[in-house]
Amino acid sequence: MRLTHAARTRLRLLFARRDAESRMNEEFRFHLEMEADRLVRDEGLEPQEARRRARLAFGYMERHKEEMRDGRGLRWLGGLSLDLKLGFRMLVKYPGLTVVGGLAMAFAIWVGAVVFQVVMLFVDPTLPLPGGDRVVYLRNWDVQANEKEPRALHDFVVWRQAMRSVTDFGAWQDVVRNLKGRDGEARPVQVAAITASGFRVAATRPLLGRVLVPADEHIGAPPVVVLGHAVWRARFAADSTIVGQSVQLGDVYATVVGVMPPDFRFPIAHDAWTPFRPAARDDAPRRGPAITIFGRLAPGATLDDAKAELAVLGQRAARDLPATHEHLQPQVMPYAQMIGGAPSAAEEGAVVALTQIFALMLLVLVCGNVALLLFARAATRESEIIVRSALGASRRRIVLQLFAEALVLGGVAAGVGLAAAQITLRQWALPFLKMNYDQLPFWFDPRVTPATVLYAGVLTVLGAAIAGGLPGLKVTRGIGSRLRAGTTGGGGLQFGGVWTAVIVAQVAVTVAFPGLVLVEGREQQRIRSYDAGFAADEYLTVKLDREATPGVDAAGDAAAAAAYRARLGMLVETLRQRVAAEPGVVGVTFVDQLPRTNYDYYRIGLDDSASAPAGAAAARQPRRYTKVAFVDPSYFDVLRAPILAGRGFQAADLAPGARVAIVDQGFVDQALQGRNPIGRRVRVAENGIQPDGPGADSLPWLQIVGVVKNLGMIGAAETTREIGLYRPATPGSGFPPQMMIHTQGEPMALVPRVRAIAGALDPTLRLSQIQRADQVADDLLWMLGMWLRTTLAMTAVALLLSLAGIYAVLSFTVARRTREIGVRVALGAPQRTVLAAIFRRPLTQVGLGIAAGATLVALGALGLARTYQFQDWPKGLSLGQIALLVVYAAFMLGVCLLACVVPTRRALRVEPIVAMRVD
Repeated sequence: MRLTHAARTRLRLLFARRDAESRMNEEFRFHLEMEADRLVRDEGLEPQEARRRARLAFGYMERHKEEMRDGRGLRWLGGLSLDLKLGFRMLVKYPGLTVVGGLAMAFAIWVGAVVFQVVMLFVDPTLPLPGGDRVVYLRNWDVQANEKEPRALHDFVVWRQAMRSVTDFGAWQDVVRNLKGRDGEARPVQVAAITASGFRVAATRPLLGRVLVPADEHIGAPPVVVLGHAVWRARFAADSTIVGQSVQLGDVYATVVGVMPPDFRFPIAHDAWTPFRPAARDDAPRRGPAITIFGRLAPGATLDDAKAELAVLGQRAARDLPATHEHLQPQVMPYAQMIGGAPSAAEEGAVVALTQIFALMLLVLVCGNVALLLFARAATRESEIIVRSALGASRRRIVLQLFAEALVLGGVAAGVGLAAAQITLRQWALPFLKMNYDQLPFWFDPRVTPATVLYAGVLTVLGAAIAGGLPGLKVTRGIGSRLRAGTTGGGGLQFGGVWTAVIVAQVAVTVAFPGLVLVEGREQQRIRSYDAGFAADEYLTVKLDREATPGVDAAGDAAAAAAYRARLGMLVETLRQRVAAEPGVVGVTFVDQLPRTNYDYYRIGLDDSASAPAGAAAARQPRRYTKVAFVDPSYFDVLRAPILAGRGFQAADLAPGARVAIVDQGFVDQALQGRNPIGRRVRVAENGIQPDGPGADSLPWLQIVGVVKNLGMIGAAETTREIGLYRPATPGSGFPPQMMIHTQGEPMALVPRVRAIAGALDPTLRLSQIQRADQVADDLLWMLGMWLRTTLAMTAVALLLSLAGIYAVLSFTVARRTREIGVRVALGAPQRTVLAAIFRRPLTQVGLGIAAGATLVALGALGLARTYQFQDWPKGLSLGQIALLVVYAAFMLGVCLLACVVPTRRALRVEPIVAMRVD
């Protein structure tokens, strides 16, 4: 309690310092005026002379102020203020240390703030809606399949009627619809078919018109839509008269009843809202469309109340409906945790702990290096510190002074780091998250929050304690004995083993990081220069899909699924014919996945009745897996990929009984080991059945009829050799097709015509992922570029710290041994001998760091070779690679030794007479 009271008192005094100083000045003024009035009244002095006599009688006022500060507990404030002022002076006096140390600490705070903010988006998300902390998400979890069960229309009805702890129950279905704008183009928008209660839960008023109401949900009610602000501006030019107008949404015309304000994207990241109307209200358990259920906690109810009530309903459903609900476990959680699920306290603590450990390790490493620089600076101020100690300053007072100086440096660094974190979160983190989520939740707003600023402040104080406190403890150790010795040239301060380890570690990191930059740079270059086997920059690629009927569970209705595929196939074929007739179009074809994307591997079985190869080929183990692509028969003709052996696909190969395949050259080399593939048979794993496992006889044999060159059957990031197998298929028969259009001019110039043709053909035909074929790896290249820039920043910081650290060590050595240098030179010692004695230890440290860094690079190269390069790649380092490592290590040694130039010249310029005068 006493400690708590003292802390509260000091905080109160800290924020009330100006008031306290003002009260002291008023108090002194009052006493002076009282004394002056007495002198005028009793001794008849003039007012001016009376005030002068009063001041003389009162004495030195600053001394009285100090006494009053001591009495009020404010003396420490005066000392802290002085130390902070001195810290700012040190920033100007030592610009090199300010730049190097400040950038290093700013880097650590930058990384810590970014990691903290991104982690908190998942661990402790907040819903930016009125009362958002009381909005909940409800779902069924299939504990047997370990996945959620989205077909919950039956449970939604039951929960809405039975639960009392949750009100404003609602549901929404995620759909994508083509919205035709004022320009006549139909483009897909993310639509939420949502109950009217969703707008009550969101508690946000529309910008124009109204929101959805319960009457809109009735079967037979006129179609209506509420537009999002971004869609309203982009597609309808922010027309203020849009309310009441009819717009084409998919294959229906809906009346616009409202426009929502900016930043409203509830329930996830939606652009428009229509009433939730399942076409057939099938309330049977585990039937109907996939929906998401939400609600708001009732007044006075807690999340635990809702969990307990829902658990009872779940047990009742499992008892009454064992066939469908035996393995279902209903769950309720804060709505903002619906993306990653509600983590347990242990999971949340583990995630936070891991990130904090990472941030703290980086901070300790960086600030340990900065402490080395501050210690070297403190060593040059040893005389000042000894004098302060002789005048009565305690060791604690001196350490606090050095801590305050480091705190000033850390404060400046924190400002730079937080500004960099804000830019990083906007420019890097947001695009990175969008790449990994089809819909980035609107509450994922990566920006520097007050919690992040507070976290950065904690890192700053901790960093200052390491960077300033450790040198302070080191420099004040044994200060009494050094005071008695009366000299700073006798070598009182020395670098210990901890500093030696710090220097070796930072040199090793400096050596290792450029190796990582080289690897990342070469990976980028490899991806950019990869030859996919065709002129990818001449092809426009478009993913095609068709809107399903709202509310229909096509996945669970075989007839609906068949009708969907048949209609899509007809549309795709018609689209091909119309696009192919456009000027500048050379050909149109289809594939299930684009070249250079990540195809799945499938286990294969070969008909090994033919004789095995002889010689060296027989010693290699054939690969028993391949990548598979389903292609239109025109695929190889449109890509202008000649058939190397056998024949291409024909229309007859699409017949139900046909079982043919074409393989690429990688398949011939690796699976068949160079044997003639034409006429051979191969089995491919299907539906979980492996060609060498139970049920393999049910897999059909595919006859290889042709061979083509490699056509990008590996992902952009993969380092394995290509191996692929192609099967013929009708576009839309079993996969959403990717249309590839070969053009004579710029492919992207054809996009408006393709959109117009598709919109006129069928308003439900959806076009997405429109790009050139050579742009499929752009996201990956952007990510690699982000990591490369981050690694370059880390490399720059490590290099600056290494050079500054080595410079500090050598400068310290020269300063400590100035008298020794002078004596040796006076006695005729050669300069070579003097320099060898001085620089032996620093050069040993640099050499150890170089060796450790080169070892890290070698181990990293071996690890990459063994982990990512499969059996076809070497498992060791070649002589050329070893030679490159040696040259690289020598180069880094030369870079590190550049830091020795100034101290070396300083040592050589020491005059014996001057050195002997040093005391």
